[in-house]
Amino acid sequence: MVKYLLGFITIAFFGISNLNAAPLHSYYCFSTTQPQEVVASMDSWLTSEAAKGLPTVRLWSMALNGELPETHCVVFENADEDGFESMLQIFSSTEGQDFLSNFGEITVDGLEGAGTPIISYGDSDFSKNNALMLFNVSVRNPKAYVRLWSELMQSANIAGSATLFADTFTGVDRRTHYIAIAGPSLAAVRTSVSEILESSEGREFLKKTVKVRKLISVNLMYHIKSWN
Repeated sequence: MVKYLLGFITIAFFGISNLNAAPLHSYYCFSTTQPQEVVASMDSWLTSEAAKGLPTVRLWSMALNGELPETHCVVFENADEDGFESMLQIFSSTEGQDFLSNFGEITVDGLEGAGTPIISYGDSDFSKNNALMLFNVSVRNPKAYVRLWSELMQSANIAGSATLFADTFTGVDRRTHYIAIAGPSLAAVRTSVSEILESSEGREFLKKTVKVRKLISVNLMYHIKSWN
């Protein structure tokens, strides 16, 4: 996380002006063998006076992550580009640098990037809907895919929430978008996904998008804690 938060300062000056004040959810993934210490460290920093002004921050565990080594991801849900740059300033303070230095002693940096939520459905209260399936996709025609996905979700019965993101600053090779579908349990999420795709609307969606998008991988994540 240390190098990513500093490295993103460079990214902020190139290309970010083209996002038209869109939300920017920056994610920093890492591996650790001390998960309890990670939560304690984040809790101490994010509830301190020095961290005031940060956006909503969510910590996720990566339960099933394919061949990737990361065990956790932390997401900063910045409202826009200004919020992102404000976050960088907070972490550049003495207190922020101390936190990053200490955090680096119990974690190993991994995947990083930032996504922009395009459209969302359902209840995104992750304290209730803590199980999440993440679908990583490569989209050839984003405009058509967003329209088709939105039409499908409008007819769907979602146990928790479903959000489509554009991978604005991509962290996964070939990924252009990712879909987060959350629910109160893994069984509930899998049931929702199956029912949606097996419906007549789902079958039509799969038929129309077969040449528009390619599924890269699916990850399983669990919400641990949110701040702010």
